Amino acid sequence: MHAMIERTDLRNSNYELDIRYTVQVHRLIMGLIGIWPNLEKPPKLTRFLRGLVRTACCFLLSFNLIPWTLYMFLIVDTFKSRLRMTGALCFYSMVPAMYCTLMLREDRIKECMRHMQEDWRNVQDTNDRRIMLDKAKAGRFILICTTLFLFISGFTYRLIQPIARGKIVIGNVTIRPLVQGNYFIFFDPQLSPAYEIVFSMHLVTGIVIYVVKTSVCGITALFTMHACGQLKMLAVWLENLANEDQWSKDRVVALRLAAIVVHHVRIRKFLHQIQNVVGEMCFIEIIGSTLVLCLLGYYVITGWERNDALSFMTYAIMLVSFTFNIFILCYIGEVLSSQGSKVNTTCCTIDWYCLPSKEARCLVLVIAMARYPTKLTAGKVIDLSFSSFGAVIRTAMAYLNLLRTVTL
Repeated sequence: MHAMIERTDLRNSNYELDIRYTVQVHRLIMGLIGIWPNLEKPPKLTRFLRGLVRTACCFLLSFNLIPWTLYMFLIVDTFKSRLRMTGALCFYSMVPAMYCTLMLREDRIKECMRHMQEDWRNVQDTNDRRIMLDKAKAGRFILICTTLFLFISGFTYRLIQPIARGKIVIGNVTIRPLVQGNYFIFFDPQLSPAYEIVFSMHLVTGIVIYVVKTSVCGITALFTMHACGQLKMLAVWLENLANEDQWSKDRVVALRLAAIVVHHVRIRKFLHQIQNVVGEMCFIEIIGSTLVLCLLGYYVITGWERNDALSFMTYAIMLVSFTFNIFILCYIGEVLSSQGSKVNTTCCTIDWYCLPSKEARCLVLVIAMARYPTKLTAGKVIDLSFSSFGAVIRTAMAYLNLLRTVTL
C-alpha cells in the first residue's frame, strides 16, 4: 500500500499506453471536427489544418440550417407542414450551439486531460490500475454505442429515405429527392450539377452533425468514467484503512488518511472541472431533445395514420436513437452519483474501532466531505440521473398529448 502513501513519488511505467487506450476512440472521433485538444503547442501547419476543419464544419452546419429555416418560413405556408419541419429545426439549431460550446471550452478540456494524465502517471498499485482500465473501457463502450445509434438513425433519414422515395413527377416537372426541403436563393438545387453537389454536401453535413452529438456524449463519458474510477479507488483505500500490521500503525494510518484526504479533494476539483466543461452542452441536449422527442413521437403517429411505412420506420428509429442518447447522459450521471454514495457508505461502515483513537477522530472530516453529493448537472439546473430521464420522457409525452389535441 506504499503506492498509495507516496503516490507523487511513483510513476506508472505503462501510463502512455494506458492514456492512449483511454482516449484512442475519443481522439479519432473528435479530431474529425477539429476539437480534440493538443496538450502541447502544435506546429503551425497543425493549427492551420485544425482551423480549416473548424471553418468547414461551421460552413456545413450553416449550409444545413439557413436554407432549411428559409424554406420553413418563406415557402411553407401551412401550420401542419411547418410543424413537420420544427423537429429538424430544433435539432439543427442545437448542434451548432453545442459545437461552438465545445470550441469555447477547449482550454477547460485541456485542464481535464492534464488531470487525467497525471492520475494515470501516478497510479502504481495493480488493483488501482485495473479499476481505472475498467472505467476507461466503459467510457469507450459508451462512445462506440452512441456513435452507432446516431449514425444508423441519421443515415436512415439522410440517405435511405430520400433514395427509397425516389423521384416525384408533377405534370411535366420531375422533382429529384433531396435529404430535406431547402430554399436556395441563388440557384435551383434540382438542376445538375447543383443537385449532386447539394445531395453530397447534405451527407457530409450529416457526418459533422452526428460527430458533434457523439463528441458531447463522448467527452462527458470520458471524464465522468475516469472520476468514477478515482472514487472507486478511494472506496477501496477506505476499506483497507484498518488492515495494517500493528508495527508503526499510528504513522501508517496517519499517512494513509492524509493520502485519502488529498485524493478526495483532487477528485472534487476534477468533478468541478467536468461540470464546467459539459454542463452547458448537457443542458442544450436535455432541453432540445425533450422537444425533439415530442415532435418525433408526433411524426411516428402521423406516419402510422397515413400508412406511410417509410416515414414511420425512419422516425421510429430516430426516436429510439434520441431516447438512447438522453438515457446515456442520465446513466453517466447516475453511475457517478452511485459511486459517490458508495464512498459515503464505505466511510461510515469501515472498521473505525480498529484504528488508533487519534486517527479515528480524523475520519469525521472524511465522512463530512463524503456526504457532500457527487452528481453531474445539466447547466446546474437538472441533475443527470435515472429520475431525470423519467422526467424528460414524461414531459415529452405530455407535450405530445397536448400537440395531438391541438392538431386534431
